[in-house]
Amino acid sequence: MKIFNSLVLKIASRCNLNCSYCFMYNLGDTSYKGQPKFMSESTVDDVIHEAYEYIVRHNIENFDFLFHGGEPMLASKEFLEDFIVKANKLEQKVENLKIRFEIQTNGVLIDKSWCDFFNRFKIDVGISVDGTKESHNKYRVDHKGKGSYDIVKAVCGLVKKELDYLNVICVIDFDSSPREVYENFKLLNVDSVNFLIPDYNYQSFPYPYTDKYDYKVANWLIELFELWFNDEGKFRIIFLEGYLNKIIGLSGEQDELTNELKSLVIETNGEIEPIDSLKACGHNFTKTGLKVKSNKLEDIYTSPIGSLYFNEKQTSEKCLKCPIYEICVGGRIVHRYDKETKFNNPSVYCYDLVKFIAHMQNRLLDDFPDIDKDDIYRIDYKEVTAELNAI
Repeated sequence: MKIFNSLVLKIASRCNLNCSYCFMYNLGDTSYKGQPKFMSESTVDDVIHEAYEYIVRHNIENFDFLFHGGEPMLASKEFLEDFIVKANKLEQKVENLKIRFEIQTNGVLIDKSWCDFFNRFKIDVGISVDGTKESHNKYRVDHKGKGSYDIVKAVCGLVKKELDYLNVICVIDFDSSPREVYENFKLLNVDSVNFLIPDYNYQSFPYPYTDKYDYKVANWLIELFELWFNDEGKFRIIFLEGYLNKIIGLSGEQDELTNELKSLVIETNGEIEPIDSLKACGHNFTKTGLKVKSNKLEDIYTSPIGSLYFNEKQTSEKCLKCPIYEICVGGRIVHRYDKETKFNNPSVYCYDLVKFIAHMQNRLLDDFPDIDKDDIYRIDYKEVTAELNAI
């Protein structure tokens, strides 16, 4: 049984932006309309109580609370302070326990007073910035259709100054230039970027594999990798570091690459759910009927979606026979979804991942000829895809 060490808390179920790719609001799941707009004080108490019980049951020493939404900063500072004060008391109740807090925000509402608040309560901040101004304003608009880049750019400068770091999340626009994206993040003086591949599945994938398929996704990722790999003053790119660690055998944790399976989600009404990106699979897809007030977090495993989501047999035969499976681990689970076969499929990005990972592995062999070659060998992506096609 997977032991979680964090909770994603949907403290606000509304947002001041209207991003076109958002799985919360714009990919067919309208369940948010039945949610309370904000998490109540009584639900906060239920969350902290069950988190305490879960920590004790599993002897957990490090536990994170991740404030998400919607837009979590629509909740007040008073709400967040109340939650943090209550949660920090768990360290007094459990020996050696360390509690940590994060907030993922679109950044629009951040000002000096919010930065002071983040510093005071030691909240790690992540801001969504989608590469270039053009890409950001194409997708990340307000409810009147106005782009938010200029505001967020100014906020990034403020956060860097006041918090002394700048960590961002970027949903990739594959129509943009990797070089322009990379250089723009250097201009913003970021410390790290967590690039995310858009949450397409077999019903929505816009890059069909045909005889003329040009590996658009793979080529974009490869160019980004080369820019980063050759840059002595580079910032951290989380998913590239994760893949490199996998290739050389330094990491065995799936969630470092796929950014999933390490957290459970608690909705504003206290409902326990698996990762929220699964909302892209359809209306009410993530709903379990389990409430943190009356259920244990482990009850997620016996819910219909939990049984499906956590079932290892959902890994496809193609994935298990693929020579790079231990590196890509099948890709993100939301990218494997099909209405008929559920998650028992390769990622819709499968062939792109093969080419991308093969490039990284071959590049390491070229640059580090003394690397241990017992498990690292040259890969021909065309041969691998041909083998996969034959399965």
